[in-house]
Amino acid sequence: MAQDKKKKFNFIITEEMVNRAESYMPLARKVALAKTIAPDCIYTAEITTQTLEANKVLALPQICLENILTKQLYLMQIFLTEYLHIELPKGEDGKELEFSTEIYDNFARNHPLNQLERLKTNPVVKDKVFDIIADYKEFKKLLDIEIYNLRLARNDAWERALAGIGVITTPEAIQKMQAELEKLNATIAKGKATAAKAKKAANTRALKNEVAKEQK
Repeated sequence: MAQDKKKKFNFIITEEMVNRAESYMPLARKVALAKTIAPDCIYTAEITTQTLEANKVLALPQICLENILTKQLYLMQIFLTEYLHIELPKGEDGKELEFSTEIYDNFARNHPLNQLERLKTNPVVKDKVFDIIADYKEFKKLLDIEIYNLRLARNDAWERALAGIGVITTPEAIQKMQAELEKLNATIAKGKATAAKAKKAANTRALKNEVAKEQK
């Protein structure tokens, strides 16, 4: 049944659709969208056992990686809605559905970008097709740069170290550290007292042995 539904979905980019499409997205909107989308395209790496042990010394924020799946979903959604003005699927309540991987695949298997590329030979719309593709690629480039800059900032060694210091210098963390320090000092003091007592006992035994030798 699922395969039949997929076969029924046929997305064809027509001349009329190209004529209605946007061939240029204003720079301010490109940047605004890139800055809005970029944080969703980053995720923190899984914590390894080694990292957990290291965090006991200094709790550093995790390394950030690019979320390729989320990025692709956003790019397809932007291409369809911002450039081609395609109305995305809606639910029974009339509200637009979340752009899922299933919706992505329905459009992607029809290769919309390749369809545009093939329309470059169409003398009626070829100029606009070139403009749409070029502008979309410019937006994609801006998004890539924003994701890269965001990852670079979050993964910067100094930034992570400072963030880690910020974590351990909160009032709660300082109180916990003071409590641990007091415990450590108490343990050290107890150890010194035990060592001194043992040394004194050893000296006393040695003195008794010397006295016993002299009496003999």
